[in-house]
Amino acid sequence: MDLAGCRVLPMTAGQAAGYLSWEYPAPYTLYNIPTEYRERELAVMEANLGSWFAVLDREERMIGFFEYSFDAAGRMEIGLGLRPDCTGQGCGADFTRLCVRFGREHYQYRGPVLLRVIQGNDRAFRAYRKAGFRVLREERAEAYGNPITFLWMRLDGEETPDDAGERSPAL
Repeated sequence: MDLAGCRVLPMTAGQAAGYLSWEYPAPYTLYNIPTEYRERELAVMEANLGSWFAVLDREERMIGFFEYSFDAAGRMEIGLGLRPDCTGQGCGADFTRLCVRFGREHYQYRGPVLLRVIQGNDRAFRAYRKAGFRVLREERAEAYGNPITFLWMRLDGEETPDDAGERSPAL
């Protein structure tokens, strides 16, 4: 999938509802929002739409999303995802770089960038490493009644490197 020509726009409530119905195949089903939680998740997203952005392809179809928040220390945390049929095409690192670049420009932010990935999502993990992120720590959590482990990852500095390098920063 070619990301050239993609546009990043504020997400609409309709796009948010569409995202919540995306269905990922195994082994990525943990990213599916169970039907019984969608109404609640949509209300949360609608209350925070200012931090959600839709990524549209040249045909104006939503191929993914970016979400941004800032922790108590002022560090940017990103959330991102590709529509299920857009995954596995080798564009994950570029999509991640686009998310970081857009967030840095939109929020005029130059500090470290954080993200979380579910342990075992090796495809996303490889894309994030290729985009320059390093593992910081693990965090056990629960998602929709299921225990999961997140890996916290961090990207330092103002740039999004093209390769992983060897540094391993701490929070």
